[in-house]
Amino acid sequence: MKLNKKLNKKYTLISIYVIVTAIIIYILSLIAKNAPIIFQYIMDRLSWLARVTKPIVIAFVFAYIFDPVIEFFERTYEKIKIGRKGKERHLKSPRTLAVLTTIVIIVFVLSGIISLLVFSVTDQIRLANFDDLIILANSYAKSINDFYSSVSEKLSGLDIQSAQISEYVKLVSTNLLNGLKSMATSFVSYISNISSYLTTFIFSIIIGIYFMIDGVMIKKFIHKVGKALLSEKVNKRISQFIQDADQVFSGYIRGQLTDAAVMMILISLTLSVVGVKFGIIIGILAGIGNLIPYLGPFVAYIGTGIVCLINGQYRELLIAVIALFIIQTIDGNIIAPKLLSQSIEIHPVLVIISLIFGNAIGGLLGMLLAVPIGALIKVLFVRYINYRLEKKELDSEQEIEPKE
Repeated sequence: MKLNKKLNKKYTLISIYVIVTAIIIYILSLIAKNAPIIFQYIMDRLSWLARVTKPIVIAFVFAYIFDPVIEFFERTYEKIKIGRKGKERHLKSPRTLAVLTTIVIIVFVLSGIISLLVFSVTDQIRLANFDDLIILANSYAKSINDFYSSVSEKLSGLDIQSAQISEYVKLVSTNLLNGLKSMATSFVSYISNISSYLTTFIFSIIIGIYFMIDGVMIKKFIHKVGKALLSEKVNKRISQFIQDADQVFSGYIRGQLTDAAVMMILISLTLSVVGVKFGIIIGILAGIGNLIPYLGPFVAYIGTGIVCLINGQYRELLIAVIALFIIQTIDGNIIAPKLLSQSIEIHPVLVIISLIFGNAIGGLLGMLLAVPIGALIKVLFVRYINYRLEKKELDSEQEIEPKE
């Protein structure tokens, strides 16, 4: 009798299942046992990949943000004709000229902001009275001495041994020195990495310029590759995803940048008119902070409060708080809704959750991208839910349809 006749197919199949399951369990146990090593290895590889691709990602974001400005200048230059009448011709490279114009405008705006900051700081320092600064320093020193004397008297009244006080003082001093040492180490590390940051910045600018000039050609080539290698169904889904992502990110990032610029100007002008010292600096920082939801108003109020309290500008503080409240109300109800796309309207709770996860995963950059990514996830989820509902309704109609 042949061997295959002696074997029971049912028990053979069960044996194969048992063996495969045992192998899978053994592999999973090895993975679980070495999970920290595997996770560390994966994180190291991802960290290396992030460092390598950082200039490319920054260049892509840079080109993507300013693409509408480049397209505007490109359309303008395409209409320009040069040469004698009857022999007129269009410009040969309107795209390149549009990119150069955009870069010049960016450099001009950044130079203006930096110059404004430097002028504001130096002007406030120039106007400050040196004698007043000395009086203020002496006042703070006297306050600290009075506080120390008061604490010493209280401790003497509580009959606390000097050895205990010395121990506490030693502990506080050690922690303070460790903190200062950590700050110094971080500062030295930052200084030593300046060359790395500068290299990343230079490569990002160079790659970004190429992306801006050849962006249309790159998109056509990627579309051609996808059409050749992938099915029509997959290409359709990818195109839909890219369209959703572009709508969300373009609506949010460009809208937030415009809103940040508007708030930067409004807050700077308002605080300067009110008479708050360093009002321009507070306005610029608040505008930049406005890129992250809820951070801009926090920077504006806290910065104004600290500056006014230090300089004794209590009347200006009251007026500034009222003015900031009016500006934030107008921004939240009129300016921001007009600038931001309707497709990124998400609940404030989802915004906060997105910011928490973004900060945990990617720090400041993660917080900047958290809201549009959360909005994209919401758009994709809603689209999937609508697809499932339509499919169920279609299946229900087919079931109740009478058979011929």
